[in-house]
Amino acid sequence: MTDRIDQIIEKLHQLKKIRQQLLNEPMSEPGAWIHQYEVRKQYKKGGEIYWYVYAKWQANEPIFKRNPKARLKGIVKRGKNPEFTCHQHIGRVGSSTGLGTDPEVTEAYQEWENRKRLDAIDKAIDEMENALIGVMPN
Repeated sequence: MTDRIDQIIEKLHQLKKIRQQLLNEPMSEPGAWIHQYEVRKQYKKGGEIYWYVYAKWQANEPIFKRNPKARLKGIVKRGKNPEFTCHQHIGRVGSSTGLGTDPEVTEAYQEWENRKRLDAIDKAIDEMENALIGVMPN
């Protein structure tokens, strides 16, 4: 039984190391996720229709700094947050024209993966702590 307890303690030490490493990595905002959407464009020459897939950050709360184009500065719809928005464009994921994934998209997916791993580790630690409190209230 003490062997098993020692193994659990070792696993907790490993989780602590992984968590500490994750805190030093670039990470997405809490509560944000990546949404992909497709845009179809028909060009006048030849009339062919091409598709492009783009990625953007999404959140339920306005957490991304607005970056309006110069012609739109100062124009914010009534009831909207003038400084922050719930989404932010990242870049192209792919297209039918052969254009590949933007490096910003690859970085964003890594940041999002780091956030998900950190959240999973924190959730696991909280669940273990709650289980220990249930067994040993002191």
